[in-house]
This record gives sequence, C-alpha cells and structure tokens, in this order.
Amino acid sequence: MGVLDKKTDIGKFRECNEDAVALLCHPKNKNIILLAVADGMGGKAFGDIASNYTIDRISKWFLNKDVKTLNDNNKVISLVERLIKNINTSLINKYGSDIMGTTLSLAIVNKNNTIIFNIGDSRCYAYINKRLIQLTEDDSDVWLYHKLFKVRKDYLRYIASSNVINACIGISHDLCKVSVSVISNNYDGLLLFSDGVTDLLTDRKILNIIKKNKEEDILDKIIDNAVNIDQKLSIPLMLKLRVKEKLVVPVVGRDNASGVIYMK
Repeated sequence: MGVLDKKTDIGKFRECNEDAVALLCHPKNKNIILLAVADGMGGKAFGDIASNYTIDRISKWFLNKDVKTLNDNNKVISLVERLIKNINTSLINKYGSDIMGTTLSLAIVNKNNTIIFNIGDSRCYAYINKRLIQLTEDDSDVWLYHKLFKVRKDYLRYIASSNVINACIGISHDLCKVSVSVISNNYDGLLLFSDGVTDLLTDRKILNIIKKNKEEDILDKIIDNAVNIDQKLSIPLMLKLRVKEKLVVPVVGRDNASGVIYMK
C-alpha cells in the first residue's frame, strides 16, 4: 500500500493546537482511504472544538459507509457536501454564528479516483512524476493576487492579511462554500497540509524534502522544517513594489503545523 502518515504539532507559540487530522483505511477495504486536515480558525474562540468536531463527524461517516457507495463518485460528492452543511449547521446551532470556525481539506481515495473537498486555505497536493502539484485553491483574499494579478504564490505568505479566509465551516451559512474536484489515482503521492506548513515552506522546499528522504520520513521532515528550522525568509523587493498592503515575515513555528500523506 505504501506509506500512510499523519502528524500535527502545536508549534512554538500557541497555547492550544487548533488543528485536527484524520487518516483512515476503510474496515471493509483497506484501499479505500480518507485523509483530512482541519485548521481551527486562529483569533476565534474554540477553533479546536470546530476542527475536532468536523474531523470526528467525517471519520464516523466514512467508517460506517458501505464500499459500494464510496466507489460511486457522484454519491460521495452529494453525501459529503450534505454532511459538511450539516456539520456547519450543528456548530452554529450549538455555539452561535461567528463564534468558531475551521478549514477543511479532505480527500477520499476509492477504487478509481480521488475526490477532493476543500473549504478555506488548507491545501491538498499531488506528487506526480517528481513534481508537486497543488490541487486546491486557497479561499482567501490574497489568493486573488496570485490568480488575478499574477503575484507569485510564494509571495502570498508575506501579505499580513493572508490569514483572512473567505470560506470555512462553523461561522455562518454563507461562508460554508465547498470546492470539489475529482482526479484519477495515477499519482505517486497525496499530501494535505494546514497553513502552518505552507506559510513557512514553499512548494519547492516541500518537493525537495520529498525527493531527498525515505517515504516514511517525509512528513516528519516537513513538519520539523515548518516548526523548527529558520528558512531565512525576507520580503521580496518585487512584492514591496507591487503590493501596497502591510507586509510581514512569517515566524518559524508561529502556528500549529499539520499534515497527512499517502505515498504509494
């Protein structure tokens, strides 16, 4: 089956780990796999409750769903979208609007395809032919700089408002916007990360770690780099000239850092 691994680290400065992760093989078919990362929203109360509740509900749903259904892409998409809406409503009904929220990056690997669901700025990547490809888009204002104004993706981490997201679970009904994509299983690896990883590590850095390490060591190395190793970051001059917003340098270990990987 290859390597399946998950890890979450509180980082150096947070008092609470608001990330939650899941990595599950279906009890009736070990080749049907669920990977998920949820990042409770910093600056909101009880982000850890939102992320853990979301991961727990989705995990129970997956483990209790029959294999035939999980191999039907259309059914999975419909059921998971409905489940996410129900989770969102449950959090709002219990705790109120604008109280707690979480991102979600979720991948379900079935017989022929991988179905990816995304809300917020946690990310899902595929490793294909020694290339790292981001499969999701960040639901954030700064992503528009990249998408519309061609600002390099690596530069987005320096924009102070990069932590402001436009989609999440738990804050409101309007913000619970789910993006869905389906890919074939012809990849060498699948990797999901919270922004505590991707704010500190460029795609190139993550790719280098994948190439230089044994599969069973990859996730440990990625999380360790995000939390403990000074990347010597500095604000690029080109970004200063193009973007007239407040710019900052990300601090190593400033956030919870989490990941889930499946390397074939």
